[in-house]
This record gives sequence, structure tokens and C-alpha cells, in this order.
Amino acid sequence: MAEKHSISNTDSSQERSDERSLKDWLEVPEEAEDQSRTPSTTATCWTMIGDALNETSPTTSASREELTRRYWPAIFAFIRASGRSVTLSEDLTQGFICDVFLGRNLLSKAEEARGRFRSLLLSSVRNYLADDYRKQTAQRRAPKNGPPGSLDANPGLDAVDKTSLSPESAFNIRWIDELILRTSEETKSALLENGQGAHWDIFKHRVLDPCLVGATPVPHDELSAKWGLSGLPQVSNFLVTAKRRFAQTLLLNVRETLPDDQDPSLELRELFKALGQ
Repeated sequence: MAEKHSISNTDSSQERSDERSLKDWLEVPEEAEDQSRTPSTTATCWTMIGDALNETSPTTSASREELTRRYWPAIFAFIRASGRSVTLSEDLTQGFICDVFLGRNLLSKAEEARGRFRSLLLSSVRNYLADDYRKQTAQRRAPKNGPPGSLDANPGLDAVDKTSLSPESAFNIRWIDELILRTSEETKSALLENGQGAHWDIFKHRVLDPCLVGATPVPHDELSAKWGLSGLPQVSNFLVTAKRRFAQTLLLNVRETLPDDQDPSLELRELFKALGQ
């Protein structure tokens, strides 16, 4: 009985360690290892922006499409949380993407400044909405046909779902969502490529699914039996390896949107702080 009690305590202690928050993983030291990152989908933000601006590049369209895919959700979330209807938010997001985001002005400014891309994008969306509001207000005050409409009217802002999120919080949540999902896919690909399918499976069922969808962590002994491992110690070792890979990949993905001299862990901590996590 004493031996069984000891094993139970060890497992319980390990579970508490396994379920540490994402913030704690940032303390994992980065290792000098070669992590393959295919240019088509995982090129750095700056590399992709430069390619999107290069009209002679054969991959210009692909870079623009990937940039749009990455940042559309955050842009839409900001606009939607500002009180616009779904339809108007979609139209404004499309307008911002075409006129500002993919316009040479914003991308050129981003490449030249090499500042925090998140901050630049956030301020640009905010300014775009302010300009749109002024334009709509001016049109209502001096319409081409008919009498002026009510100055209290606000087209597109009526009959919308209320939300407790500020536009900035909505933007940051979607920004983090994209980071986590992209990092997860890259981590999975890297582990599978290295023949570490068990590492990925253990990480997914012990940490990722519980964090993302609220799933119950699969017990250590079940994972050990599934992969023919030698109990809790080996399961834990596999989990640490996968978590390290995830943390390193996450920091790389954050770094690609920052100035070269800025610590990516500070950007992540600021995001979590802004979300109240």
C-alpha cells in the first residue's frame, strides 16, 4: 500500500507540473538547433512583407495571401467589437485589407520601420475606422440627394450583438489564436518529421487540447500503454521535449513581428497582461 501511495503522489505532482500555463513555458531556454521553416507558409513576417511588396517576385501573390490569412481574424475582431454589424465588419475588413494592409503604404511603412507589427496594424485599423466614421458622418450631413438624415443615426452600428470585449482585447485574442494555431501546426510537423509522433500525441492530449478546447487530460498510464512506454517517467520526458519545441517555435513566430533587438517573451507577456490572463 505504501508503494501505491507513493506512485499516486508522484503522478499527482507530475500532473500539476504538466498543466502549467503557457506563460510558464516561456522560461524554457532556447537551444541552438536547426528548425526547418519552409518559406511558403512560415517565412518571417518581414520576409513575407518584403516579398509582397516585390512586384517582380514570382511568389508575391502567395505572400499577400498568407499575410491576409494570418491577420484577417484579428482585423475583423477589432472592427466587430467596435460595434459594427457582421456584414459591415466584413466589408470594412475587406476594405482595410485592400486599401491599407495590402496597399504599399502600410506594408512599406512596416518594412521601413521594422517596429512591432502588431502595434502598427492595431493603430492602422483604429485610424481606418476613424476615417470611415468621419466619411459617413460627412455624407449624412451633406447628402447628394434628399434632406440630411438624423445626425444621431449611425449606419451599421444598430441592431448588433453587445460584447464586453474592447476592440483592442478582441484584436489581441485573435492575434494570439492565430499564433497558437500556427505554432501548433508547425510543432506537429516538426515532431512528426523527426519521427516523434508519440511526443506530439502526448503533448496534444495532455496540454494542447485541455488548453484550447477544455478537454480532460488523458491519464499518463493510458498514454504510456498506447505508445508502449515505460510508465510515467518516459511519458513526462516526451512531454517536456514537445513543450520545449512548442515554446521555441512560439517565440520564433512572435519574434518575426518585432524589431530585431526586442525580446519576444516581453511581447507575449504584454499580450497576456492585456487580456487579463
